[in-house]
Amino acid sequence: MQGHTPTNEETPPQAEGSGTTLFSPSPRRRRLLSLLLLAGGGAALLSMAPHWPKERSVDFRLDEEHASVVGFDVTWTRVGAEADAVGGSSFRFDPGRAPKIVHTTVHLPDGSYALDIRVDRADRSDSIQRTLTLGDTEKITVPLR
Repeated sequence: MQGHTPTNEETPPQAEGSGTTLFSPSPRRRRLLSLLLLAGGGAALLSMAPHWPKERSVDFRLDEEHASVVGFDVTWTRVGAEADAVGGSSFRFDPGRAPKIVHTTVHLPDGSYALDIRVDRADRSDSIQRTLTLGDTEKITVPLR
């Protein structure tokens, strides 16, 4: 018993190209499909970009009586959302030492926000509501009067 194939069990000849799978795109088609897949993924990422938080510079500008301010609190809430506040800040100053402009940075996605602000003065507290829309602008000024 040697490794010999009997002559009556010959292998039938195969048709040319029968070794390929049913769907085997050419290299050109593979490149095109890859480009289409990348373009679709890129479009999906771009459509989600407005929902990603961005760093934005916010200047809170105090009114003429800024020397009487001893602190203020800001709460950011998405307009139209049923969720709780998405951010907030609290600033405190020694009496007579509040600056005219308070700089801060927020990380929020594009959209409309309601700001609830409480300004504490030496003799009283004031509540202020502002609505602003974050978009392409990276620097925002919010007057507190």
